[in-house]
Amino acid sequence: MRNEYPFVIGTSGHIDHGKTALVRALTGVDCDRLAEEKERGMTIELGFAPLELPSGLTVSIIDVPGHERFIRQMVAGAAGIDAVMLVVAADDGVMPQTREHLAILSLLGIENGLTVINKTDLVDEEMLELAAEDVRNLISGTFLEDKPVMKVSAVTGAGIAELKNELMKMTENAVPRDRKGPFFMPVDRAFHVSGFGTTVTGTAIKGEVREGDEVEILPQGVFSKVRSLQVHGESVERASAGQRVAANLAGVPLDGVKRGDVVAAKGRFTSSNCINVSVRALPDAKPIKHWQRMRLHVGTSDSVARLSLIDRTVLQPGESAEAQLITETPAAAHIGAHFILRNYSPLVTTAGGVVLSASGERPKNKYAQKALSDYLKRLENDAPLKERIAAIADYKGEIPAQEAAALNEATLPELMRALSPAEARGDIFIVREGDAVILSKSRFAFLEQKLSDILSSFHAEHPERMGMPAEECAKALAISDIKYAKGLLSLFDRHGAISYKDERARLAGFEPFNEEEFAAAVESVRNSALKAGCSMPTIEEAKNAAGISDETMQRVISSLREKKEIVLLNGGFICIKEVEMYFRKKLTEITGDLTMASIRDATGSSRKYMLPMLEYLDSIGVTRRVGDKRIIIKR
Repeated sequence: MRNEYPFVIGTSGHIDHGKTALVRALTGVDCDRLAEEKERGMTIELGFAPLELPSGLTVSIIDVPGHERFIRQMVAGAAGIDAVMLVVAADDGVMPQTREHLAILSLLGIENGLTVINKTDLVDEEMLELAAEDVRNLISGTFLEDKPVMKVSAVTGAGIAELKNELMKMTENAVPRDRKGPFFMPVDRAFHVSGFGTTVTGTAIKGEVREGDEVEILPQGVFSKVRSLQVHGESVERASAGQRVAANLAGVPLDGVKRGDVVAAKGRFTSSNCINVSVRALPDAKPIKHWQRMRLHVGTSDSVARLSLIDRTVLQPGESAEAQLITETPAAAHIGAHFILRNYSPLVTTAGGVVLSASGERPKNKYAQKALSDYLKRLENDAPLKERIAAIADYKGEIPAQEAAALNEATLPELMRALSPAEARGDIFIVREGDAVILSKSRFAFLEQKLSDILSSFHAEHPERMGMPAEECAKALAISDIKYAKGLLSLFDRHGAISYKDERARLAGFEPFNEEEFAAAVESVRNSALKAGCSMPTIEEAKNAAGISDETMQRVISSLREKKEIVLLNGGFICIKEVEMYFRKKLTEITGDLTMASIRDATGSSRKYMLPMLEYLDSIGVTRRVGDKRIIIKR
């Protein structure tokens, strides 16, 4: 068994500069496996080989095509590498594809590697020095500038041992990939194995996978199980980030998975037609217009996408910006994945960048564009999970915790642990009743103030009530989920501005008056007005008779008028409904003319009370004054 170490080295460089021969000299493996490759003498597809280092560790080498027609394969191979060997032939020197490959590697975020000047057996010392000078000019200002430049011959073996030693040092000094987190592997090859079924290969980018694990094939969203695993042809129980992996999948037909797909931990990643990114144009590229149609290379996939610029209409050479990739077919990516953009025609590499969020939504107006731009800025520079959650909460205002976890490739427990300190500080709020919902500080304050205003009006209209029922609060706040509404009210209560008890909300400090006492006051005023009959009491007289305050009397009058049990007449007299009906009945019993005298005799009242009553009856169309008399219009 090999002593496998999770580290992938990729070759890169112009066609016919000896990359495949160099891999063969290092590993003994011929990566030109296709008949067409043998016939044409050029690498078309990706080739893979184990490299045993002098230390005894075995790492992986990916041999990628150098021809400009096979840049798609080159990007697919480079997507999963930890370091690069940039190969330049001593007899040719730096060529166009050498420059494009180096630009692609820089855009893909590769930071480790070395340069190899191959075919030293074909040149003299002077030509070799010219080639070395050419290489130094090429790598100046790039990630390879301070890395070793090795001179070798893949044919004679000169310098191969020294190159192996440098590769060993590079491997030992490199920071290994993080094996934590969910498994993610772009598929670069799928094939059928007789008796076993479909097998896929790829470079594991994140996490680890074990035999028997459930996985998801994206973007299709098809679930499967890992039957068996191999690393460099040897069976293993588990494989992890940084290793070349072959996985035999259960229940998946060969046409159910292809190159460009992703095999990932079940339910942890998403596919989308809208990807939030940070994009950077190459310094020598032509300006890229908003909504320009381009070829997108992410992972091992090659698709067509529109570049939607958020805060500008043109991306100038060398500029960086937040943007969205609107793909014509769903694409699967992960947070932090690097991508390449090439012009749709002609096929020239012009830009690249990093995925900030694998699933997004297009802004509908300028305000939404500004909010999206601010949100994406906060996701740059590999923001930790707690910062990402805070950013999306501020962007959305409120978001279901499960959705926030999915957008950030985390489990719900991971998300809750990350948010715990911010929640304790009051920088973020979580409603846990029902399906948990995260609220930003500003959204929480907005809802709290809105409810406070609603309750203030409610108390003014209903001072006798203990508070607004939870269902009414939910309706007023336009919340359809009553569990969430009640959880939010409980959160407001803990925050202190609003009191929530017995499923009723009221402003903190509000004390409703005693309903029994209020009912007694209403009944007292009513009885006082009823007992007085047609000699109606004034508001002041009724108040004094009931022994209540001005404030309570106003509430009593408001309550009785709302129930249409009393009317207020000119002079401040209280006329209860029974007295009004009695007065109207007596009018109908009078024979002859309706004069003040006849009305006084019929009702036993006086002019002081009769005149306000008759004026009221005139106003509602029951009677009409004609000279000194009245006639009945409505009986």
